[in-house]
Amino acid sequence: MTGRIKKARKQQELDELVFNVLSSFRHQGAMQWTDWHETTSARRGKVGLGTGTFSAIVKRLMAQGRVQLDGDGCYRVVDGGIISAANAPVVDTERFSEVISEIGGNGTSPVVQDIADIALHQLLDREVQDS
Repeated sequence: MTGRIKKARKQQELDELVFNVLSSFRHQGAMQWTDWHETTSARRGKVGLGTGTFSAIVKRLMAQGRVQLDGDGCYRVVDGGIISAANAPVVDTERFSEVISEIGGNGTSPVVQDIADIALHQLLDREVQDS
């Protein structure tokens, strides 16, 4: 995989992580930038997420029309920005069991990723294979 493809893939993964964090809090209303950044950094783990990188992601999400800034300076998911069952891509559920067995067995291991992460990786793998 070339460096450009790796970078694009990492960028897409981070974009989805940042968006998913905001959308997971949508039932509580809009979210302040600092809270959104801290929650995303904590969820990512590893080294976290720098403020410059996070700002660039937020700008991309706003440019894509998936996120908006309200009058109080808080961010919210734009209606229609969330994938619903009607427009969700088909996910290979058989592949889930393969991935789970590869990374830790019966699904109780702490290294097992959640289904959304696995689905995202499948979609990214498809995009790389299609290009």
